[in-house]
Formats: sequence, C-alpha cells, structure tokens
Amino acid sequence: MIAAVRVQQPGITQSDDWDGFGQRTTGSGTSVFENVVVEPENLLDFATRFKYQTAFYQLVLLAVQTGTGRAAVRDITEEVRTRTRIFSTGNASHVSQDVQVQQVVGKASAQVYAARATTLRAATALQIAYESRFAHDEVAEREANIAAELESAQAQVVIADLVLRATSDLFNALSASATSTGKALDRHWRNARTAASHNPIIYKERIIGDWEINNTEPPYVWQIGAGSK
Repeated sequence: MIAAVRVQQPGITQSDDWDGFGQRTTGSGTSVFENVVVEPENLLDFATRFKYQTAFYQLVLLAVQTGTGRAAVRDITEEVRTRTRIFSTGNASHVSQDVQVQQVVGKASAQVYAARATTLRAATALQIAYESRFAHDEVAEREANIAAELESAQAQVVIADLVLRATSDLFNALSASATSTGKALDRHWRNARTAASHNPIIYKERIIGDWEINNTEPPYVWQIGAGSK
C-alpha cells in the first residue's frame, strides 16, 4: 500500500539533512511521521503502480547528468575562448587556437552528445511503455516495461562514464587555472558524480547481464533501507 499525505499538517517533521557534495536537489532529507492523518482517497494499492516508474526516475537522473555535461562544455569553452595566458610548450599564441586544447573540448563535446542521444533513446522506450498501458495488450505491455527498465539501466551505465570523463578531462583545456575556487568548475564533476551515485551502477550492470545471459526479467521496484543484523 502507498500512502500520500499532506505535509502541511501536525506530526510531520522534514529535515534538509542531505549532505552530498554535489547536485543537492537530487538528495532527499529525512522525514518523520507521527500520528499523521491519511485521507482514504490517498491510500493507493501498490499493485496499481505503473511498472516503468523506477525507469522514469532514472531518466530524470540521466537528464541531470547530461545537462551537467553540457554545462561543463559551455563553461570550459568560454574560459578557453577568453584565456590570454599560454604555455611555452603550447601550439599557438592564443589558447583558443591551440589544436590540442581544441581536441580536448571537441572530445568532451562528443561525449556529451552521445550522452544526450542515449538519454533521448531511453526516453523513447519510456514513452512506448506509457502508451502500452492503454493498448490492452498484456504481452506488448510487459515487453515494453522490460525494455524501458533495461534501456534506462544501459543508459545509466554509459552516460555516467561519458559525463564523468568529460567533466574531468575538460580540466586539461585550462590546466591549473581550472582549479580556481572562484570559477567553481569542479562543481560539474561533483554534480555528475553525485547524480551517478544514487542508484548503484554495479547492480544495474548485473541486472543487464542477467537479462542478456538468462533472460531474467529486471526488477521494477528497488529501494534502500536497513539491512538485517
């Protein structure tokens, strides 16, 4: 059973105690419920929950990571474009004309492009899963839900790698200047790392592998909580 409650009522205490080092809006704080009123119409049968819900949540995180990568390319590009200091070992009298620096930015741009394309492909699978709910074809709906879960997992695995490499390798375009706390360029890597850590990639890789090898249907519900003692 799922219960939806009004937070503007006595008995609910919400704490903004998430202390992640990046992308703070993707973290949830602690909520304590004491003798809280739940209206009957807000009690929902868990079985009615749409199957691709966790894949949808993951899509949000994929979009966050892709957007983070795009922001990193944007910011580093602007820094390179306006930078006047050069290295004697460089290849041009202006950093923006240095072919190796151009290569760094170009590669990162391509990595983010691939992340965006992969995110959109996963979104397509989710759209198909959504539409299958109204087609009255249980077999097609099951297949669509499996595809949505698997494609969001596959996208998660590759997008995390692409964006984390891009947000790290971009520092090669500016060298030590990129570490300036005033520029705060490290926030892009921190945001990407945090968003990529919410749902453990190692377990998603196993789920994908189990499907490929054994045709095991992926789980549609996963959560975190206290383990057995």
